[in-house]
Amino acid sequence: MPVARNRFFQSLKKPDDLFVYEGLPHPVRENTSFEKERKREDTKQIAGHWFYDAKVRASGESHEGLTNLLLDESGFCVPGPNTPPKDCGPFHPDYAIAWKSDGSEYCLMICYTCREAKLIGDGQSKTYELVGIGSWNKLLANFQSRRLQKYESKIRL
Repeated sequence: MPVARNRFFQSLKKPDDLFVYEGLPHPVRENTSFEKERKREDTKQIAGHWFYDAKVRASGESHEGLTNLLLDESGFCVPGPNTPPKDCGPFHPDYAIAWKSDGSEYCLMICYTCREAKLIGDGQSKTYELVGIGSWNKLLANFQSRRLQKYESKIRL
């Protein structure tokens, strides 16, 4: 089912700044690494999920590419009522893309493993299935600095 235009996506019309946060290791599959990383002083929670605190501003081609992916309705679909739950454990975002619009903060969290995204803002959260995760991976790889490379290399894109 395609995505209907809503305030979340309309907030992206002209984002001045996009920031990318890198997620911590998976809290279940990589529990030892997750617990170690979570104790660092440079981590923070966003909507109940853990990220490294160093947000990185997307600029140039990265900003343009992320904006284009965020605005592309064909890249998101709403899971149907009969869609089975994912068996990869609790939703765990590998990355979060954050922006502000009209005084509100928005964040799109992306999980490579289950190919889901959660769009959070205005006190709401909406889950989408991502279509074509490879494009996201290509752009977000530019922001990878702390995650273990061996984990992401195991994910089939």
